[in-house]
Amino acid sequence: MEREERRRRILHAIWIGALGVAACLLIALALLWPRCQGGACPSVEALESYRPPQASEVLDRDGHLIARLAPEQRIVVPISAIPSRVSGAFLAVEDRRFYQHRGIDFRRMAGALWRDLKSFSVREGSSTITMQLARNVFPQQIGPARTLRRKLWELVLAREIESKLSKDRILELYLNQIYLGNGLYGIEAAARGYFGKSVRDLTVAEAAVLAALPKAPTTYDPRRYPDAARRRRDLVLRVMADAGTITRDELRKALREKLRLVPPEETSGAPWFVAAVRRELHDRFGAEADTMGLRVRTGLDAGLQRVAERELTRQIASLERRRNKACVDDHAECLEGFFVALDPVSGDVRALVGGRDYAMSEFDRATQARRQPGSAFKPIVWAAALESGIPLSTLLAPDGGDYQPADRIALPVGPLNLREALRVSSNRAAVALGNRVGIPKVIEQARALGITTSIPEYPSTLLGAAEVVPLELVAAFAAFGNGGMRVTPRFMTAVEGRSGEVLWLPPVEMATAVQPGVAYLMTTVLRDVVERGTGMAARSEGPPGVPLAGKTGTTNDAQDVWFVGGTPELVGAVWLGYDKPRPLGPSSSGGRLAAPVFGRILREYYRNRPAPEPWTQPPDLEDREIDVASGGLAIAGCPPDRVGRELFLPGTAPTDCTEHHGGVLGFFDRVSRWLSSH
Repeated sequence: MEREERRRRILHAIWIGALGVAACLLIALALLWPRCQGGACPSVEALESYRPPQASEVLDRDGHLIARLAPEQRIVVPISAIPSRVSGAFLAVEDRRFYQHRGIDFRRMAGALWRDLKSFSVREGSSTITMQLARNVFPQQIGPARTLRRKLWELVLAREIESKLSKDRILELYLNQIYLGNGLYGIEAAARGYFGKSVRDLTVAEAAVLAALPKAPTTYDPRRYPDAARRRRDLVLRVMADAGTITRDELRKALREKLRLVPPEETSGAPWFVAAVRRELHDRFGAEADTMGLRVRTGLDAGLQRVAERELTRQIASLERRRNKACVDDHAECLEGFFVALDPVSGDVRALVGGRDYAMSEFDRATQARRQPGSAFKPIVWAAALESGIPLSTLLAPDGGDYQPADRIALPVGPLNLREALRVSSNRAAVALGNRVGIPKVIEQARALGITTSIPEYPSTLLGAAEVVPLELVAAFAAFGNGGMRVTPRFMTAVEGRSGEVLWLPPVEMATAVQPGVAYLMTTVLRDVVERGTGMAARSEGPPGVPLAGKTGTTNDAQDVWFVGGTPELVGAVWLGYDKPRPLGPSSSGGRLAAPVFGRILREYYRNRPAPEPWTQPPDLEDREIDVASGGLAIAGCPPDRVGRELFLPGTAPTDCTEHHGGVLGFFDRVSRWLSSH
């Protein structure tokens, strides 16, 4: 009797305990059962049109990848493009009964439930593909990983997903969503990232490598841990054979296959350029542009970009060694620089280096800075003069005004004509010419050429004291090389959607800035600057046989040094200075520091490229012999050593020579010219 009574008491206690456990479970379920309100609720309906986020890609002018705009490397493919050997590998190892259950595999769950309850944790072993999809698509809404509440959310959402989507659609979403290590999301991106091929071309063994990764992408990373990856692959292959996904012969062949990976894909960098592209994309498509799967085509020349980065870095390092001023912790005190180049006809940006080190400073000194251009502004003054009908033969001398700036170097005594004055970069001649044209006219010309920053009506403006956006100054010089058209710099040539459809074609924006004749005359003067003027270092360091034109610039105390110029197919600029302006040191100038860098960059650029044809001379320009000492027309009586040739806009050539027009020779010369014109 005592034994029977004891057994009844034990059974009663067990029964009471079971009821207590059941009650606790019911209370826990009541408290933890998924519920939400408003926008925080996972929207299974949205999955019907859901497209996994896909990193937008930026491509150079040859279609090569420059950068991805989001860390998720994903290429979405339809289920019809995924071979059964690939999808079957994932089904065999992750969810063999996928096509039999309705989102929850109760058979698998039964074996794991007791372990979960005992450990008060949640194991992943019982998760179906549908449940994995739920937690991958709705990570924020269903809560932190490895909690009972999250597992309950997965159960609820899995059943709801199965009620609204087909099995193939669920599998398609899963295979495009799953993370497979090394920043690769989805099987197409992983196939290309690890094996350099599309998912449709994967072997059985390669498919098994990918199917091995969802369990632990880092642990089985085939690049970092090839032995562990192979062991896991072989296990997956055997599971595939057991599930009937592959035959025994296919298993034996796949087990013998070596693990052959392609090198990680390298992007060409150009971080400041990519940042500028990203800003424009966000302005047009919103912040989600980074993950819209766009293919952004640009005009960037990857070779020119690499050369520019290298040569600019070398020059900065060389200057720091010479001056014993290394860049230390205070980055604001570090020497900086930029290089930017664009196509003078389309405006396509060919290269952009916005500083010495993007990791140190993301500030783009070519597009976001405002700097004084110094003498690099003078060509705008000269263009305004030519537009006003003042010919290049005109002599310039100080006008006696209050503002008489000093020149940096000793110049020839006496007046200089426009061509010679710009060649030697005479400050006094620039002020004299600007006053003759009128500062408002110079400012108007700057606006026509695309300069948008504030330009005060001060005489110092004529010497480049007003700050400019460097890229705008480069675009202004482009007008001299393209026949007189203002061109807007363009970072993108086309934006395509995921399926290749064109979403946006940024137009080439051009407007008349100067007459074609003025543009050509400016180019000839700027060629003189590099051939025998302040920019000779660009010529000596530059590409032999390539037409080259440009202008140096140096501000007060050499706080900014420039070279702006280019060839018939490329226009650009080099700048060096400090973010907080301060002198660069004795003997610093654009000709000594910036022009050589520009020349070396172009030398490398044209090393394996044909030289472009020279700039085309407009047919209406007049070619005349002039007396270079007086600026007048060379006539009988003019000493031969003073005779030179000059080009003129129609109707602007001098008709006489004030110094040699008198006497009998002058009379017969005028009669001869009158007879020839009649």
